[in-house]
Amino acid sequence: MSPTLEQRVEMLEQKVAELNANLIRKKDPFRTFGIFRDDPDFEQAVRLGREYRQQQTYEKEIAGS
Repeated sequence: MSPTLEQRVEMLEQKVAELNANLIRKKDPFRTFGIFRDDPDFEQAVRLGREYRQQQTYEKEIAGS
């Protein structure tokens, strides 16, 4: 015997609740820790950012504003 409409709707509601529970995650900084490890593109971005910050001076920032 196939499930009734009410039973099917209840099963779907339970499944949606399970899926939503899996999507809602607490903010966990350790979940992404090391995600860019040994990534040459990320290392280049860090290097370029560091170089940019090192060449900036207080006088350049004031002159640019």
